[in-house]
Amino acid sequence: MKLANFLSGKKLTARSKVWLELDGKPFFGAGRYQVLRSIERYGSMKSASEETGIPYRRIRGAIYAMEKAIGVPLVVRSRGGALGGGASISEAAGELLRWFEIGRAAGR
Repeated sequence: MKLANFLSGKKLTARSKVWLELDGKPFFGAGRYQVLRSIERYGSMKSASEETGIPYRRIRGAIYAMEKAIGVPLVVRSRGGALGGGASISEAAGELLRWFEIGRAAGR
């Protein structure tokens, strides 16, 4: 049986997963990418949690772990109050997002 006969009429798709490693350990992948993009979009870690379905506490822990690993803030936080708090991504986070996008595009 030839492979071409078997695949006739079927859609064949190549897939890959991309992540960034730091010193040989996984550091940043699709989930963390979505979280940072959501924070960028909504200006809120709570809204990012709601949009991604990832618990707020887990998001906070992941951001802390990434910031600790690289020694650079990725999310700039402002405390709540009468006007409410908020969050935005740092310039370093923007660079990290672009590196991930480049890697993901190369993997396609």
